[in-house]
Amino acid sequence: MNLLYLLPFLLQSLSLTTAAPVNKSFNLVTSSANTARNNLYLSTQSTGPLNSNPVFRDPANAATFDLSNTTVHYEAPNKAPWALALVTGHTVQGNVEVSVSPSAGATVSTGFNIAEGGVLEVDSERWGGWLVCPGQGTSLLELFYQDTTAGNGVPDGCDQVQLNAVFKSS
Repeated sequence: MNLLYLLPFLLQSLSLTTAAPVNKSFNLVTSSANTARNNLYLSTQSTGPLNSNPVFRDPANAATFDLSNTTVHYEAPNKAPWALALVTGHTVQGNVEVSVSPSAGATVSTGFNIAEGGVLEVDSERWGGWLVCPGQGTSLLELFYQDTTAGNGVPDGCDQVQLNAVFKSS
């Protein structure tokens, strides 16, 4: 029995709408050759009304992020449009900021991607990897990036890490 003649009727009865892509929320967690720098959860520490520093805290205080196009958005409790940005400068230890308004002309807030295995990377000529270093003006460890245009090597007191996206269950 050939049922192909029923195919057009079956297709008509199906709803063929396409779902919009869903941005999954995730935490950013470190992994490193230095075990003291493993499993650090990225969070934020306010430095003013529109800016925060990316710092590491316990899992209960981890920030939630999502990736839209090539921008990492911080899902702020106040729903403001915060984004992760690399601040251009003149040192190997480049600053990273979480900002509603990244420093005009001095930052890279696009080019982020989640590579195989969940590693967060940046497509930028400045990009040399993530660094965990003692915080500036805080007792918390802070996130920086290795700025290859300013030199090579890891600054004293810093460690290279990977930032891994750990997706949250719905």
